[in-house]
Amino acid sequence: MSPFLFILAMEGLNPTIRRASDNGWIRGFPANANKGNTMEITHLLYAYDSFVFCEAEVMQIRHLRAILTIFEGISGLHVNWHKSCMYPVNQVTNMQILAENLGCQMDSLPTKYLGMPLSAKNEEVEVWSEV
Repeated sequence: MSPFLFILAMEGLNPTIRRASDNGWIRGFPANANKGNTMEITHLLYAYDSFVFCEAEVMQIRHLRAILTIFEGISGLHVNWHKSCMYPVNQVTNMQILAENLGCQMDSLPTKYLGMPLSAKNEEVEVWSEV
C-alpha cells in the first residue's frame, strides 16, 4: 500500500480513537506544554505504523481491541496482531492479561524504532548520541 493510501485509510481510524478518548473509553498520556494547558496524546500515526497509548486497564484494552476490530471490518485493512507489541510504561503488574486481551506480544522499553532510541524516561545525553 502506498503511503498516500495509508494516510487516507487512517483518516477513518483517527476520529474513532479521538471519540473513544472524548468518551473516556481510552485515556492517553498527558503532554504538558504549559502548566494548565494539558494535551492528551492517545495515538500517533506514521507511514505503515501506528502507536496507541492508553492506561494499563483491562477495559481500556478491550475498548481498543474493539475499535481496531471494527476498523478492520470497515476498512478491509488488517492489524497484524503477531507483529504488534505492547510496551508497558512504569510498573504494570497485569501485563500478560492485557496482552492476551489485545491479542499481541509483550515487549519492554527501552527499545529502538526506526533506529532511534525509544524510552519512557528522560534519558541522559548519551542515549541521543546516535541521533
